[in-house]
Amino acid sequence: MCKGLVIMSRHCTFCGSKLEDGAKICTNCGKMVPIASSVQKRGEQEYIDRSRIQGIPKRVYEHPKRAEAEERMRREQEARNARRARETARNRELSAQEHRRTPTEHSSSGKENYGNGKKIIKTVLKFAVILALIYFVLAFVRILGVRHSTYKFDTEMTLANENYGEAFDAYFKSGKWKYNIFKNQVSYEGTSESGDEYTMTFGKKKGQTIVRLMTKNGKKMASDSIMNDVMGMFMFEKKVTG
Repeated sequence: MCKGLVIMSRHCTFCGSKLEDGAKICTNCGKMVPIASSVQKRGEQEYIDRSRIQGIPKRVYEHPKRAEAEERMRREQEARNARRARETARNRELSAQEHRRTPTEHSSSGKENYGNGKKIIKTVLKFAVILALIYFVLAFVRILGVRHSTYKFDTEMTLANENYGEAFDAYFKSGKWKYNIFKNQVSYEGTSESGDEYTMTFGKKKGQTIVRLMTKNGKKMASDSIMNDVMGMFMFEKKVTG
């Protein structure tokens, strides 16, 4: 009887693959190899000794899981390849659809820009109309206020007209009122019955509406004589022809 020591090969308890001596991880399934207790080691040695004595072949704990693992890995790889193929086909289809777009679709951006331009023009026109309305309202209110304003002249003479509107309508054969929105000033330009050209700009002084600036036939009038000339216009009585 041979007295040599026979060492039993170790096998993975999970997949049954043969383990290298001292291996802590199964090279087939990758799982940790449990550390055998002293009782287990002693049992294995006793089994080996009995096998030698009785001539019983060693039990081999082999569970052929390698083929199953390889098959599983192969199926997973095929599934990944199939997903990549589907994604590639979908991307190609999207690219083809982009190239097959009609000229109308390609020119949609131009139509959008044209539409945006029309919207901008409409907005600008609306603002222009609003500004024009504001100007005309302000002009109407300011001119109407000056036309109906009067001035307390230092005289005991009777005035034929009560306000600037009546005085100018009587004194000038033609004329027009103007409003400067930037300066917020009302002015009047007119031609008298004698043919003289007047330009007058109105302002305020001590709460009264006065003619601040006056030109006659293009010549600027002295400020201290302006209201005397205006008083003559208030005294002027228009002749009624019938």
